[in-house]
Amino acid sequence: MMEVDSVETWSNNSGDNGKFVNLKAFVTAAREFEATHSENSVNLMTRYLGLVASSCDLSVFSPGRAEVCAFFSSLWRVMGDPRGPHWAGLAALARAAVEPNARYALTHTYKFMPILARLLSNTISNEKKIKLLSVMQDISYGIKITWQESYLPGLLKQLTEWITQPMRDPHLRSIGHQSLTVLVNICHGNLPAIHALMRTVDTKDFVVHLISLKDGGYGGVEVCRLLLCLSGARAGPRHADVHSYLCCTMRTFKKAVVSRNFSQLLHAQTLMSELCADAVLRPAVLAYPHYSTALGEALTDVETLCGAGGDELEVAADCLTHALKLLTHLVSLDLYSLRGHHCQLVRVCVLASSMALPEALELFAAVVTQYRDEGRLPQELISALSDGLPGILAPPALDPGKAGLQWLRVIGALCASSDTQEQVLMKVAPDSFEDTLYSVLQCAAQNGEIGLESSQQAVVVACRAVLTLAPLSQEWEQALARMLAHHQVRKLLCAGLCSNKPTRRRQILQLVKHHYFPSDQMNQVFGESVSPNDSTHEAPPVSPDDAWSAPVSPAQEQAIDALIEKLNAQKDKITDVATSSVMELYGYKMTCLEQRLHSYTVALQGATENIASLQHAAALLQATGAAQQQVLYTTQLQNEKHMATIDAQQKQLQDAETAVRGLRAKLAAERAERAAAQHALRLELTQQMQTFENEMKAREKENEEKLKQAQIDVQTLEKKLEKQATKNTELAGVLVKFEERVKQRDKRLEDAHNAEVAMKKEVEHKEIHCHFYQSNVIIVFPPQTIKQLEKTVLERENRLYQVTTQLEEMKRVQEMVAKLMSKSNNAPS
Repeated sequence: MMEVDSVETWSNNSGDNGKFVNLKAFVTAAREFEATHSENSVNLMTRYLGLVASSCDLSVFSPGRAEVCAFFSSLWRVMGDPRGPHWAGLAALARAAVEPNARYALTHTYKFMPILARLLSNTISNEKKIKLLSVMQDISYGIKITWQESYLPGLLKQLTEWITQPMRDPHLRSIGHQSLTVLVNICHGNLPAIHALMRTVDTKDFVVHLISLKDGGYGGVEVCRLLLCLSGARAGPRHADVHSYLCCTMRTFKKAVVSRNFSQLLHAQTLMSELCADAVLRPAVLAYPHYSTALGEALTDVETLCGAGGDELEVAADCLTHALKLLTHLVSLDLYSLRGHHCQLVRVCVLASSMALPEALELFAAVVTQYRDEGRLPQELISALSDGLPGILAPPALDPGKAGLQWLRVIGALCASSDTQEQVLMKVAPDSFEDTLYSVLQCAAQNGEIGLESSQQAVVVACRAVLTLAPLSQEWEQALARMLAHHQVRKLLCAGLCSNKPTRRRQILQLVKHHYFPSDQMNQVFGESVSPNDSTHEAPPVSPDDAWSAPVSPAQEQAIDALIEKLNAQKDKITDVATSSVMELYGYKMTCLEQRLHSYTVALQGATENIASLQHAAALLQATGAAQQQVLYTTQLQNEKHMATIDAQQKQLQDAETAVRGLRAKLAAERAERAAAQHALRLELTQQMQTFENEMKAREKENEEKLKQAQIDVQTLEKKLEKQATKNTELAGVLVKFEERVKQRDKRLEDAHNAEVAMKKEVEHKEIHCHFYQSNVIIVFPPQTIKQLEKTVLERENRLYQVTTQLEEMKRVQEMVAKLMSKSNNAPS
């Protein structure tokens, strides 16, 4: 048996060495145990396994690293030893099975099922049975069995015994339930295991017991899965059976969401996945009429599950993960009756994104993809998207490598609809899109075969989305060029073209023939070499039925014909042989066959262990090769980067030298020009200074003359001011005289007014001479009085006119004097 951990090629990345220290210490203790089998080494292994089992970081179990490969290989060997730390190793396996990629490796690469099957017996306590079966149901999920492995008969006998025993207490019920789960996982898709089960139990009685368990409400979904396996081994289930399985699945789904039963949800979504993926059963699945009713009843409970918090958060998150997977399977059926629930499903995606982001994005992408052929989304769905779409379009910030693939699928689905393309262009930056893609590729590179599949899916989805957006934006066109120039992207596209999956090849060919795919990248994609470690060519599995139906060689056929002829020739003599002799012969033959069967079983067990050891070595070599290839790739990129930097710096140095020489010549020319310019400036300045001096002298003379003239003008103005002051004094006297005259005129006017008033009184007094005739009044004045009055009125009018004229004249004079006074006051002294 090979020691795969003898290869000391572990990576020495200082950033990761800390979290692998317990794994390395366990490998060292396991080597000591294999060499000495000492008690101290067992204690050390138990201690380090306890530390590994209590680790909070599940990334220490990612199967793509050499340290992890050595740890699982050493654990496989020490658990296969009767003196090894079995139960401490079981605790470490239970912790490792939580990480999906590690669980896949434990099932398919390291093959721990035979080791755990040896530990399973009636001699251990019920608590240990439950722990062991719990790990086995995780590790056996999705197991592939292609031949009659040696551990199958004993394991199946033990599991069926616990399933058929009476369920009297909770421990026995839990053991029977977990045994049923392990049996379902082993039989699903594995015809050799189903044949071994049929040889172990009475199939009719066992099926009747399973139906009673199903009707009893215990393990209903698991029973449906096992009945589906058994019916598939015979003639396939009927449509009524499929509808019964679907009814049980939807009923279990609703109950498990309410009770938050993680195991039941896992098997419910697994059964739904199996029914939807089976091409023979798919018509019966599509014909089931009660999806809409069951989905409407369960979605409200799923929304309630999204609001869980506190101590129930971890359990609710696990339940929500499988609930969303089951909803994704339902939506992928593309049933028109379920479209009425799409708005509520979108709301569930938004609510669940904080607890189960990858599954929520997967469900969201499945909903949006249903409308790809229509080219646009319904208005009610757009309204439901309006609130949650910005959060969904934001790249996953925490651990983008795990949720990045689903986010890329969401972006690809949204790009297919004209209603959401603008939102993608506005909210998603090409740089963040590329960073998310590269995070997915980096995370998938550490997860072995399952990581390779995720990498190819991510590259196909990302290229399809970018090809859709490239015609709409120049930034996305540049992003497409950068992506296709990336070596790992081209390598994965070429690996997909060379794979044995027609769907994947068709997808990549559709990308390459797209009119926006750069023509210069086509040859590189088709011509990119694929290393042996990255090759996706896999030999198709050999079915046991194919081995039995292989053609017989001509020599064997002739030998069989000769034996038949001999038997026919001696058939009359056979009746003479004693029955006891025949029985003795058959007993001897049966003993020989049993011995041969035992030897074959031992040889098969040894071959199985040898194959497992070889697979461990291959996994270690693959991890080491992948690490070395990554180091080589990184080194090559760094070398290319450094070479490009050196070339750029050399070119910059040459350009700098050329620039310096040019600058020196330019500086010399500029110095000569500056010297000539300075000399010319000196001459010009001298001339300008002389001109300025002459002008200053001329201006000084002119200013002196102006000053003298100004002094003369000032003296003249002073004389004028004196004269004006004298005139002002005279005008003041005249003004006083005018004021006295005005007063006299006012007095005269007052006297005239008094005289007028007196005359009016006199006129009124003389009205007594009036004669009255009936109603008419006739005033009669003497003629002399009338003439005298008229004369007096004329004189007074003339006198009033003269006084008014004199008064206006005096006002004009007064205004003129006021103006002169103001001018004299404003005149400069």
